[in-house]
Amino acid sequence: MNNNSDKRKYIPWIFIPCIIAFVLQFLISVFVMEASVVFTIGTFRGSTWDDMISYLIDTIVAASTNGIIYVLYSVVGIILFIICYNKLFMEGRSYKLKGISKNLPATIGGLVLFCVGMQYVSIALMQALGEMFPAWLEEYEQLMESAGLDEEITILMALYAIVLGPIVEEIIFRGLTFSAAKKVMPYYWAIIVQALLFGAFHMNPIQSSYAFILGVGMGYIMYLYDNLIITIIVHFIYNFIGIICSGILPAAGDSLISFFFYTLFALIISYFGILLLRKGAASVKEKEEFSDI
Repeated sequence: MNNNSDKRKYIPWIFIPCIIAFVLQFLISVFVMEASVVFTIGTFRGSTWDDMISYLIDTIVAASTNGIIYVLYSVVGIILFIICYNKLFMEGRSYKLKGISKNLPATIGGLVLFCVGMQYVSIALMQALGEMFPAWLEEYEQLMESAGLDEEITILMALYAIVLGPIVEEIIFRGLTFSAAKKVMPYYWAIIVQALLFGAFHMNPIQSSYAFILGVGMGYIMYLYDNLIITIIVHFIYNFIGIICSGILPAAGDSLISFFFYTLFALIISYFGILLLRKGAASVKEKEEFSDI
């Protein structure tokens, strides 16, 4: 009975991190918007009300303003969520990478193959969904542009997308959410649950779809290595390839045949990446005990 009660206390923590993240984003957005108003009033040199409103709108929608919001959110989020993670789930565990791999070349090779393969999977999924739902693709492209994640990405947005964003998202989903879910359900369901929340967190049909697929793979990697640093590294590499190297990644092709082989190639690369990561993991758990709540 006590054991079941102990497990139940972790159920809210499957969802609390996501809720806190949304609230934190909102509060920081409001703070930055208010700061933008103050900045506009203090620096405006025009002569009419219309000019000031136009200047204010330009300041609010500027890529640099978005960058400030995302960077502030991620820095505050990292501090807050790592405190929660350490308090709830880090007893008897370590962030150290030493000893988590019994075959370092297999682990490194697996990380690279998985990240490259998942980029190709993301491109194929985005292209397929874009063909079926053009409005989704338009919404996705507008989102990337408004967030400053297009060809003219700012330094602040690059810092967030490649470094800070992956850290805060990994602490939330492969850290808090996955660890809490694993306390109350089998690990394979915990992987699915955290991946679903990871996808939903992006709040865009196309981005949510490939984020879910990526989340399943990263959840399994977290299960194999039980080390948050590994999944953070994976997220670093994946985002780096997607943002910095996106121009050199080929499209999935225009014909059904080319699309089929492109997708097959992407899945094979990702699968072999997972096989190598599994081979490199110091302890692979074939089975986990589970008791109903």
